Amino acid sequence: MAFHRMSRLIQQILVLLFAVLVVVFATPLDKRATQVSLNSYTFSNNVLAGSINIQNIAYAKVVTVIYAVGNTWSNSQSIAASYSVSGSNGYETWIFSGNAVGATQFYIKYDVSGTSYYDPGNSVNYQISSATPAASSTSSKSSTVTPTSSQTTTTGQPVTSSSSTTVVVSLGTGAVSVSIPPRIIPTSIPSEPVATSPSGCGNWNGGDSCPSDSVSAFAASAENRRWQTPPSGAGGYDPSFGTYRDLVGYADIQYNSARTAAAVVINAASRTGETLSYSFGGAAASSSNVFQVDSSLTGALSIAISTSSGKTLNLDPINFIWQNTALTAAQSTFQNGQKGGIVELFGWPWVDVGQECAFLGKAGYMGVKIWPPNEHVWGSNYYETDKQFRPWYLVYQPVSYRLQSRSGTRSELRAMIQACRAAGVRVYADAVVNHMVGQGTDVQNHRNSDCSLYSGHNATAGSPYYTSGNTYLINPQTGTRPTMEFPAVPYGPSDFHCERSISSWTDMNQVTKGYLVGLTDLNTENPYTQDRIATYIVDLLSIGFSGVRFDAAKHIGPSSIASIFAIIKKKMGGSMPADYISWLEIILGGEASVLACDGGADSWYTNFNTILSGKGFTQSEINQIKIWSSDYPKEMPICGSWVIPASRFAIQNDDHDQQNPGSSSRDMQSYGSVLIKDKDVPKHRGFEVQLFSRTDADWQIKLVLSSYQFAAGGGNGYPDGLSDCSLFTGSSPASACLGIAKDQAFVASSCGYTMKAGGYTRVHRDLTIINAMRAWVGLGATTASALGIAGCT
Repeated sequence: MAFHRMSRLIQQILVLLFAVLVVVFATPLDKRATQVSLNSYTFSNNVLAGSINIQNIAYAKVVTVIYAVGNTWSNSQSIAASYSVSGSNGYETWIFSGNAVGATQFYIKYDVSGTSYYDPGNSVNYQISSATPAASSTSSKSSTVTPTSSQTTTTGQPVTSSSSTTVVVSLGTGAVSVSIPPRIIPTSIPSEPVATSPSGCGNWNGGDSCPSDSVSAFAASAENRRWQTPPSGAGGYDPSFGTYRDLVGYADIQYNSARTAAAVVINAASRTGETLSYSFGGAAASSSNVFQVDSSLTGALSIAISTSSGKTLNLDPINFIWQNTALTAAQSTFQNGQKGGIVELFGWPWVDVGQECAFLGKAGYMGVKIWPPNEHVWGSNYYETDKQFRPWYLVYQPVSYRLQSRSGTRSELRAMIQACRAAGVRVYADAVVNHMVGQGTDVQNHRNSDCSLYSGHNATAGSPYYTSGNTYLINPQTGTRPTMEFPAVPYGPSDFHCERSISSWTDMNQVTKGYLVGLTDLNTENPYTQDRIATYIVDLLSIGFSGVRFDAAKHIGPSSIASIFAIIKKKMGGSMPADYISWLEIILGGEASVLACDGGADSWYTNFNTILSGKGFTQSEINQIKIWSSDYPKEMPICGSWVIPASRFAIQNDDHDQQNPGSSSRDMQSYGSVLIKDKDVPKHRGFEVQLFSRTDADWQIKLVLSSYQFAAGGGNGYPDGLSDCSLFTGSSPASACLGIAKDQAFVASSCGYTMKAGGYTRVHRDLTIINAMRAWVGLGATTASALGIAGCT
């Protein structure tokens, strides 16, 4: 898509082009639009290239250069610009280069958030001259701008010129043997009757319900309803949808045993079965979907998939595990990442987390856990049925595994991780892989049974996505009713369970195959789904994460998640990194006997270990996989004794799920404290200190929630500024919107427990808690002055 990052190869070719062209224009260019303006351009040998400055208004954006030959304009006479680098004050530099045979004039169009901006504007165009570029009647000073390199490079031998270095891609020598991933689209799809629109206030709810208790798979015929995304130019199309109407795919990283080389395998599918070609690192496209790289590659790898008819899907650039910053600044090895305190910075933007890591490293924390980094449900013209505007729980409704969330972009995420690692702090991701979005929460229009209508949501990276909940319109692309489809993953109906509610928490068929609070449940028994989840986790480890929390793991089940772990291990070269850990969210209550204590097929305490052992996991590798202890502190050990060692559990006082009013996910009673409910700092501090100082079991992973208080009016979205109701643009009464104003997350001199409505609490900065944690991991006590927070206690 047009807003994807450009590879260093292409950028450096442009640098070379700017340096050696016979004619380089440096005549000043008038900046007429604050949203978009041309920096400079060149025109030589019928190639039009240049640099553009745009205001970063939203994630999804399209920048196009449109040119004329003489006075003739045509839709085909356009050049797409691509992101180059972020600048200051909310602006970005984009660059363009393309054939423009006979071009005589051009203008720039910037499409973002449903609005188009033009430069020069006012029906004026830039006039192309053999000597002087200018918009008619424009004259002011400016110099030629050379695009700035990003972190994208490719392998091969460097070729130097007088002003720049460019890199030529080499396809490699096949150092890593390749496993072919499962097909995206199933074969032998049976026919299905074409649907007709429901009458009255009807909708298609229940149309994909499970026909019986013994059936959990989606009907195979539903694959006839895939490919619902509109094409460019059709009604409902958004530029962020790219070519998902016809083309989907993703990159699968497979490492050698030393993790010093990798094969990148592209798994892609064309709607019409077109021949596909693949470009890696900006090199010429070839028919091979496999690309071999090694540790000489020091930056991100760009990837493009093209059809024989000219459609292109640009994947997000990927990084590799050998590119990550060493943890040499850490105050301890933390038993090679197996014992330490981890801070959960709930709702912090990636930029702020990166800044905070200098403090975390000095304080002696082993790591920081961030919230789901993937693309998720979003919205600016819609608040939820509970009146919340962009509430926190939307980050737990994935749209894709693209690393672009409300907390920041993929590049910001990677920069944060590397900054944290440089400070000696590991970073852990929250992976939501049990489900995707809620039924009826997608890009389509919807109708409730009372005939009320509501529009669709968008997503944080602009990807399209579809469910069947509350839908009532025939999809114009398929000519039938909607189905589950997430093209940016890609997932289709076969990758989901049929729809089933959960009414019995001891019925594991419902628990592992039902729709948890209406969330579309992934068929995690499906080999393709398992492989795609594993590929996502490998991408997280490759970009620099040291481990993963698995959300809602209870609803995946021991057998399926063990299979996923086995695939991850294989893709990582046959072993996991030595300092890797994960912890699984297994909330136990009345179902503890089935899920933990009785040792049956669904036991996470015993049978899970047995399955892992059967898949070749050693005991040390099994020990890296923790169970999040929902029975801490009131009911542990919930089976009456430690069925597995306490060292296999991760524990904490309060967690983010407990903060909502009425939440009963963990009833701690008087054994713990939820800070934003109790608002009792001494009480809460006492339980956090107890977390680290108690000696009644050998826990190795201890978590500290550093959250935020909800707004005085009840708004519970992150206080990152993006849930402020001033951003709400919908037609519903703005007075009903429950939002939360911006609070600056990173404050270098802040103390712990900054208690105010709508503000971050910074529990992790409390000196008493820090020193309790340090004593537990074998570090000496520290002082507020040493931490840079003199005057704090």
